[in-house]
Amino acid sequence: MKRIEANRDCLIASVIFSALSLLWVPKAGLLEWRYAFAAAGVCGVIGIAAFAFGRYRTVNGMFIIIWTIGWSAYFHSQALSLLQQAEQVSALPKKVTTEFYIEEILRQADYQTLVISAKFAPHFTAQRAYARWTSAEPVKAGEYWRGELQLRSISSLLNEGGFDRQKWYFAKHITAYANIKSAVKIKQDFSFRQSKLNRALKDTEHLASRGLLLALGFGERAWLDNDIWEGYRQTNTAHLIAISGLHIGLAMLIGFGLCRMVQFLLPTRLISPLLPLCGAVFFAWFYALLAGFSIPTFRAITALIMVAFFRFNRRYYSVWRLLCYVVTLLLILDPMMLLSASFWLSVGAVACLILWYRLMPLSLFLWRGKSLEQRFQAKVRYVFGLFHLQFGLILLFTPAQLFFFNGTSLNGFIANLLAVPFFSFLLVPVILFAVITDGACYSWTAADYFARFINALLARLQGYWTDLSWQQSFLFTALCLLLLAGYAQGLLRKHADSSKFQSVLSKPPFLSLNPQALPAQNWLKKVRIFALSGGTVCFIAWANESFDTVRWRMETLDVGQGLATLIVQGKRAILYDTGAGWQNGSMAKSEILPYLRRRGLTLEKLILSHDDNDHSGGAREILGAYSKVELITSSRRNYGESHRTFCYKGQQWQWGDLHMRVLSPQNIVDRADNPHSCVLLIDDGKRRVLLTGDADVMTENQFVAELNKIDVLQVGHHGSKSSTGSRLVTKTEPEIAVISSGRWNPWRFPHSEVVNRLKAQQSAVYNTAVFGQINVIFYTDKMEVKFVRSDFAPWYRGVIGI
Repeated sequence: MKRIEANRDCLIASVIFSALSLLWVPKAGLLEWRYAFAAAGVCGVIGIAAFAFGRYRTVNGMFIIIWTIGWSAYFHSQALSLLQQAEQVSALPKKVTTEFYIEEILRQADYQTLVISAKFAPHFTAQRAYARWTSAEPVKAGEYWRGELQLRSISSLLNEGGFDRQKWYFAKHITAYANIKSAVKIKQDFSFRQSKLNRALKDTEHLASRGLLLALGFGERAWLDNDIWEGYRQTNTAHLIAISGLHIGLAMLIGFGLCRMVQFLLPTRLISPLLPLCGAVFFAWFYALLAGFSIPTFRAITALIMVAFFRFNRRYYSVWRLLCYVVTLLLILDPMMLLSASFWLSVGAVACLILWYRLMPLSLFLWRGKSLEQRFQAKVRYVFGLFHLQFGLILLFTPAQLFFFNGTSLNGFIANLLAVPFFSFLLVPVILFAVITDGACYSWTAADYFARFINALLARLQGYWTDLSWQQSFLFTALCLLLLAGYAQGLLRKHADSSKFQSVLSKPPFLSLNPQALPAQNWLKKVRIFALSGGTVCFIAWANESFDTVRWRMETLDVGQGLATLIVQGKRAILYDTGAGWQNGSMAKSEILPYLRRRGLTLEKLILSHDDNDHSGGAREILGAYSKVELITSSRRNYGESHRTFCYKGQQWQWGDLHMRVLSPQNIVDRADNPHSCVLLIDDGKRRVLLTGDADVMTENQFVAELNKIDVLQVGHHGSKSSTGSRLVTKTEPEIAVISSGRWNPWRFPHSEVVNRLKAQQSAVYNTAVFGQINVIFYTDKMEVKFVRSDFAPWYRGVIGI
């Protein structure tokens, strides 16, 4: 039996490994079926030959290899299919008139975004598209429309550690972007869920907590207020809004309880465990149906049904093996689930809970010789168990949270202690009752009252969010893992010292350990090895960040059609331009500030080349976050700054190892346009960098005589032919030319004339629209260029449509 179980575990592990390759394999490394069949054939021949010579271990090995190749081809074929569909869109006309179906509404506030499905050409299969709805007509999921779609290939900004929207597209099987300005509704085909949602939309129209109620009842966040969402995020309770394992488990518990109540009315001969189990599964499935079987809901209901199936068939597995089986099934059903952050958060949370209850169960502790589970009454024991659960999640899951959110809430423990019971036993049941009964007995009003109460309570706990840099996160995670290793080592010593337990049991103190509840020694040794290995890796990563040999860096962030360049020395930084801003947002808020926090950089100066929105649109957000920063600009325009220095020719200063000199403009103006751009020459004694903003050719000709050869050129005006003239390029002969432009920009920057001019001088030309964030790293004796998007980047980060 051990051999069979071991083989089964090996097969499951190979399936999971094959699926995990989707996270790192580049596009060129995706395995096609024809190559898979060829490789499997070679392995098959080797296996047959080994069988003929009695080499049974080799036969078993070849079978495992063939099994892994087959599953790799299966998973990779899903990625290749999505890439093929996405590439097909680039060959279509920009405008296509077709019929489309509204699958999902993502946002319904100041603007509308949808997920639609349509055939963009007669010979195409139906594809999902991320659509921006700019028509004045209201839209609902479940409707069929016909209209003109402005299509383009999917793409996204890409900065180190930032949100990868293109990865998110593929996780939702989205292969196109569409802009819809006008359309005509053809028909509607509302499902049971959509009919319930439409009724709820009408019933909750005037309720203050409408967005939260719809999110909890139907998994719809389109109406959720950003301030409410931010409040939950800052208190580590955002997981309560997503319908996931907690909510589906609660629905299952309600169904189980109701069916048990029904059994009290039945004769004894009809009472069996089957009815409560079926009722629990039915209620969980019903709640998942209301949530539209979204990714978190689909995971939860699949796991619960699988566990119920095993229980019904009287099959019992360890919790770790059961988790592996569930993960394997989920990945087979939807391999793209791996690209979703929520998948890793869910699996990570479950794994942490399993580890916590194995390492530190309540039965392990004795209070005056009795287990904590037996010491207190049921109500007190529940509260104590809730403390125990939340404390375990805080200790074990915080490192994973730092990886995804780059910070944590200092009072998240308290917020979850208050919010989890409230949501589980009051708010969610009332919302479910309101959905089922269409708001009978003023249930929506009652749910709104409860939601406003918990929102107000959590609002008092806001303001304690702490951002941690990558370096700090590595150190914190290393310390947590080393503490875990120390704890496992302590329990191993308790195993070896049985005499102390005998003395404890003879005269029990207030708090002691129960020797019968100690985890198995073999398992503790595995935990110790895992924790020590992980802690060592994290410590090495922290040390690598701490003892970096880089002199300084020029980091051009991917901010679309705009410019934002960081000059970094150690943990000090100067920001040259801030990217664009728009109503209720900016590139500074969405890209630059999060990046500064992730890197743990201290911003000392903000230089605005000029006042155009794509260069200064985020200035107020930057100055608001760093109130003591020095603003340097060539205009008198007010940005709410506290300290201003003007940028004009002749200004120069020393910043660490870097000498900075202003080459243009000649004078200060009230509003700085392209010709008034603050042109900056940076010199470290060996390498020189020229930042030109949007300076035009005429302006370049005024300062080009002062220049000699440079190493890096920030190409002016995003590659427009009105900048980066022949005289500047010929005189400076830059080795590297960095262009910051947006994909699909209406001006089609960079202009081919400029690119050809630079390449004629043997300059290496890099564009953020293609490579994402571009880092030029200066060492003592060399210069190196690194990109976030490259040929070796994972397949989902590749440039589509070129």
